Amino acid sequence: MSWLLQSSPPGYADEQLSFHLSSLSTLPLSQSSDFVIAEQEFHPSPALQVALHDLSSGPVTHTRLVDILKSLEPSDDSSTEGLNPADQLAQAEAMTRAVTMVWKEVLQMYVHGALQLEEERVWWDSALSSRRGVAVYLVQTLPHRILRLLPPVSSMSLQSLRSLQWPSLTSLYRPIQPSPSAALNAITSPYLLTRRQMWASRKALESARNEAARKVGALASKGPRWSSKSEISPRTFTPTDISSEVGRIHGLICQALDISLTTSTTTKRPRSSTITPPSSGFVSQVTPSSLLEILTSHLPQARADIDTVLTTHHRPSTLTRLWFPLLFLPPTLYSAASLVVRNKEWMRQQVLNARETVRGFVIQWVWEPLEDIGKTIRGGGEGLGVAPTTVKSDQESLERMVMDLGRDYYKLDGSALQALGDKVRNGDMEEVLRVYEKEMQSPLKSALLGSLIRTLLIQVQKTKTDLSLSLLSLDHLLRSQQLTFAFVGVAPSVLILYGLGGWLRGVYRGEKRGKTRRRRYFNGMRSVDLERLLITSPKSEEKMSDEAHGLLIVSVSGMRTWAAGLGGASREAFLEDLRMVEDTELLRRDKLRVLDRIWRCWGIDGRRQ
Repeated sequence: MSWLLQSSPPGYADEQLSFHLSSLSTLPLSQSSDFVIAEQEFHPSPALQVALHDLSSGPVTHTRLVDILKSLEPSDDSSTEGLNPADQLAQAEAMTRAVTMVWKEVLQMYVHGALQLEEERVWWDSALSSRRGVAVYLVQTLPHRILRLLPPVSSMSLQSLRSLQWPSLTSLYRPIQPSPSAALNAITSPYLLTRRQMWASRKALESARNEAARKVGALASKGPRWSSKSEISPRTFTPTDISSEVGRIHGLICQALDISLTTSTTTKRPRSSTITPPSSGFVSQVTPSSLLEILTSHLPQARADIDTVLTTHHRPSTLTRLWFPLLFLPPTLYSAASLVVRNKEWMRQQVLNARETVRGFVIQWVWEPLEDIGKTIRGGGEGLGVAPTTVKSDQESLERMVMDLGRDYYKLDGSALQALGDKVRNGDMEEVLRVYEKEMQSPLKSALLGSLIRTLLIQVQKTKTDLSLSLLSLDHLLRSQQLTFAFVGVAPSVLILYGLGGWLRGVYRGEKRGKTRRRRYFNGMRSVDLERLLITSPKSEEKMSDEAHGLLIVSVSGMRTWAAGLGGASREAFLEDLRMVEDTELLRRDKLRVLDRIWRCWGIDGRRQ
C-alpha cells in the first residue's frame, strides 16, 4: 500500500532552492590569512550557531524562516560596536542562506499565484468558446444578479418593496472599463452584455498572470549564482563577491515585490550588522530586519494583490454553477426512494447475491488455494495414498515365491539360491519364464501335475509389484508438482485482484481521469503556453524575455501537477524533460527540440509510447 503515500513532485522553486543550497555547501571561499587566524580565536554566538544549523539542515518552512530571522535580530541596537570574526562569518553565511530562501519564497508565491490566475483564465476561455457556455453562465448568475439589486434585509419593508422599481438591464452587470455609452448598453442584448463581462474578467486575469509571470521570469533568470559555473566566480568566491551577490539577490527581490530600494536600505538596522573590521570583507546592507520585513509585510501584500484579482474575477462558486441542476434533485431523490421502496425485496436479494458472490470469490478462489499452498509447503501435500511399505512387501513376496520355485524345480540351494533372489530383486525373471515356457509345452498335464499354475501366479505377483512401483513413482511426481498445480489454481484470482488494484491505483493517482486529464496535458503542451510561447518568440532573440520565460515556467509548473498522476519511473523521466524546458541556459531552439522529444516519447495524451 506504499503507493497510497506517494507525494506530489517537487515544484520549480523547491528544486531551485535545493540546487542553490547544495552549491552554497560546496562554495569555494577565499579569505585573508589574518581573518583565518582571528576566526580561530573566537567562536560564534549560540544564537548564530542555532540559526546557522537550522538554515544549513535543508529547506525550512515559511514560519520557521521568520522565527530564525527574528532570532538574528539583536535586542539592543547599540549594545555592541562590532562583531568578532567568527560571528561575522556565521552571520554572513546565515544571511546568504536566508536571502536564498527568501528568494525561493517570493518565486514560489508568484508561481502559485500565476497558476491560480491561469486556471481561472482557462475556465473563462472554455466558457467563452461557445454560445452555449455564455448562455449557461447567464442562467447560473441570474439569481445572484437579482439579489444584488435588492435592498439590504435590515432595511427591507413592505413599503420599500412596493416602491421597488424594475431595474434596467445594465444594472444587472458589473461595470467594466472602458465603459460603453448608456445608449449603446440599452440596445445591447443580455447575451452580448454577459459575454462582454466574461471577456473583461478574462482580460483582467490574463494581465495579472502576465505580470506575475514577468516577475517569475526575472527571479528565475537573474536568481542566485552560487554554482561553480556562475559568471562572478570562475574559481573561488571572495567575501566581497558574497556580499555583492547577497545585495544583488536582495535588490532582485525588492524589484519583484515593487519595493523602493531607498525605503528598504533606510530600514532600521543594527549597527553590528554594518560595522565590521576591515579585514573581514563581509559588508552588506542586507540585514535580518530587511528580510523579515519582506516576509511579514511585502510578501503577504503581494499575495493579497493577486487574491484581490482572483476574488474579483474568479469563476462562479460551485453553488452558483449547480443551483439549476439542484432544482431537480428533490424530485429525483423522491423518485429514487419510491423505486427503492417498491422493489425493496428484490434489491435486498441483489445485495445479498452480490455479497455472497464476493465472499465466494474471496474464500473459494483466493483464501482456500492459498491455504492449500501453505499446507503443501508445510506437509508436502497429498499424493495417491501408495505406501512405500506396500511396495516393499510385494517385492519381498515375489522374491520368496521365485526362490521357492528355484528350490523345488531347479533344486538350488545356498549361494545359487541367493543369486536367484538378487536377480529377481533387479527385475530379472528369466528363470521363471523358462519354467513357464517348458510347462506350456503340455499345458493340461502341467496344470494338473506340473508348475504351470505356480509360474502364472508368480507372474501375477510380478505384475502387481510393477504396478505398485509405478504408482509410487507417480505419487512422488504428483507431490513434487503439487505446488505448481496450486499456484496455477490461484493464478486467475491473483490476476483479477492485481488488475483491480492497478485500476484503483490509477484512479487514486489520476491516471484514469479520461478525457479531461488528457485534454489538460494536450493543452499544456500545445495551445496554452509551452509550444506556442517558443514558436512565437522573436526569432532574432534566442534568449526569451522575462515574461515569456515566466509563462514557460508557470506552464511547466502546471505540467508538474499533471505529472503527479504518473508512476515512479515514468514520472521521473517526464520531470527530467520538463526541467530541460525550464532551464534558463538553454536556447529557444534547444527547448523546441526537447518539446519534440516529449511529443515523440509521450504522445498526444501523455501515455508513454
